This record gives sequence, structure tokens and C-alpha cells, in this order.
Amino acid sequence: MLKLLDVLKISESEMKNYKVHFATGTNDKMKPYKKFLIGEFKEWQEQQTNQNFSRPYILSLIYYNKDLWIFGGIYKVTGKPVPIEKVNENWKGWKYSTELVDCQTDLIGRIFVFYKKEYRQSYPNLEMIPENGMCPRDMSISSILDKRASINDFIGFDQVNIDYETLCVIICDNIPSWRAALSNVKGIYLIADKKTGKQYVGSAYGDECIWQRWSAYAKDGHGGNCELVELLSKNGSDYKYNLKYSILEICNMNLGNEYIIKRENYWKEMLQTREFGLNKN
Repeated sequence: MLKLLDVLKISESEMKNYKVHFATGTNDKMKPYKKFLIGEFKEWQEQQTNQNFSRPYILSLIYYNKDLWIFGGIYKVTGKPVPIEKVNENWKGWKYSTELVDCQTDLIGRIFVFYKKEYRQSYPNLEMIPENGMCPRDMSISSILDKRASINDFIGFDQVNIDYETLCVIICDNIPSWRAALSNVKGIYLIADKKTGKQYVGSAYGDECIWQRWSAYAKDGHGGNCELVELLSKNGSDYKYNLKYSILEICNMNLGNEYIIKRENYWKEMLQTREFGLNKN
């Protein structure tokens, strides 16, 4: 079985220079993977609750599934971490500066690594020998993709259930199957706040299809809706990462604006988003 360290050409004598980062989210284990998909993994990794990177290099592995990790690259730690604070999120930690090392960068997002991690520590030394289970040095290659990992193709309007990070990837990468589907329908959509459960019902009508409307949300999280502008103003712009998007109803492009507005009002009444959600009108 091919070992990851053999592919990365890290010798036994060099292991003392590496920390392994098994990157998972606290509340959402897939958060670092979502950050990776939108090109923000490096920045996400550089913000740490504690001074976790005490060695010159970080071998980054991103959680994908049970015992399965994606190779996220090797990073060099440059300088000492500085303390930071996010008042809106009640968070304090440390900000690192790192540089991506030119080591098998063509395999970032392509190598799936098998490693059964049976301890809680997320930042082990590469040469660590745990009391139980596999040593980090024995991580093996599960598979290698032909192309870098990306968002799945569109599979149906009734299956849409995406968060803000995923929406950004879909719009920024202009994924053909998603654009084709969302560019040819008007409709009613739902935005849900994962923290509070509050919901916002919106619609795309006139010359706006769902793709165009959601492109506006991808830019700033609020798309110009006064209720969402207020939400992000109150909680900080990063609060947009707590929003999820789905589609309640699709409508033929030939249907008039009045019909779609009527259906939007139906869903607002049905879900009581005026009384208990994020809609004001």
C-alpha cells in the first residue's frame, strides 16, 4: 500500500519538522472542506484558538468522511503568531502567517488519504506513536482523482440544500449544470439561518431567474434584501456563513410576476416567516 509520506518524499529524519493538521470544524466537520472548495482553506487554517503550529511545517489533511482525508498541501510557518479577537463572534485566538510549499501541489485536492484517527488531538507530531491505532507516518493513499475535488453536479431542484460557502463555489466557478438549471426558472426560494432556525422566503421573477438572484447573494450574503442587510449588520459580515439555501417552488419563465408574488406570499404565510422569521412584508 502506497504511503503518503513516500509520495511527499518526507524522510524519517525530516519528520521532526512537521505538525500534522487533521482539519475538521467544531460544529460542522465539513467546514474546512467547504473553505477549501472556495479557496479559503489557507486563511481558515491560519486562525487558531491556540498556538498549535510549533514546528516549521504543517502537513494539512482535510476531513472528508470517516477515516478519509483530502491532502490540503504543506505549509511553511513564517514568523510568530499574533493574538486576534473577533468581538462579534466572541472569539479569541492566534493568527499565523504561512506559505504554501512547492511540494506535490498538483496533488492538492486530488489525493484521498486513509487514516483511522483514534485520538482527539488534531495537531499531532508527524513522528508520534499513539497508544492505540495507526501512526501518522503510516497514512496511506486511498485514491487519486484525475481532477481536483469540486462541487457535485446539479441533481434536481428538490435536492437543493446548500450553505453559503457552497453557493459561492457554484457561482464563482460557474458550474455548468447548476447554471443551466437555475438560469431557466423563476421561483420561490428559502434562506435559513442555521444558528436560530429563522427563515427568509424570497422570489425570482421578472427578468431575474434564480441563478441571477442567487449570484447577488454570493457577492455579499444579503443580495440587497433589507432584512438580511440588517441581520449581517447586527451580527457581522461573517454571519453569512450561517445561511443555507433551498428551493420551495419553481415556475415557468412565461408566468407573470403577479403569479410568482402570489406564490411567494403563500409560502410566507405557510411558514410564518413574517411572524417568526426574517421577512418583514
